[in-house]
Amino acid sequence: MTIQKKLISIMAILMPTFGWALGMPKWIKHMPKAGNDTYYYRTTKAEGSNYDEAYKKAFSMAILESQWKLGVKVSKSDDAKTIEQTLQQELTLKSSNMNLPMNKVCEYEQASPNGGIILYCLWQVACYGNVKAEFENYLDCE
Repeated sequence: MTIQKKLISIMAILMPTFGWALGMPKWIKHMPKAGNDTYYYRTTKAEGSNYDEAYKKAFSMAILESQWKLGVKVSKSDDAKTIEQTLQQELTLKSSNMNLPMNKVCEYEQASPNGGIILYCLWQVACYGNVKAEFENYLDCE
């Protein structure tokens, strides 16, 4: 192999490792610290054939992971109903026994090697259900 081919091979291996240095926001690898103890940050990554499909998957993951963290059990039918209601209204998880405020603060799209897009989202999520979270502005989405 020539030196040029070796260099291209090495770069191909290293590029995914240093993806954030090539334009990906730093919050994808390093979540910011919350400004107070009423909320925390969560990131989700979802792939879809278009933006809407990827967004629904990312939002669904944020809801499910937040529910699991709080120990809330949700059936698949409850989850689907909750996601549809929430997408149509506002970003607040409303199950039969809990209200969990969420706030999407950043998103980043990239082309998927399989076609479609990969969507990364940064969320502010209340630490506890049925409380008012004091979300703060997060302006560092780059």
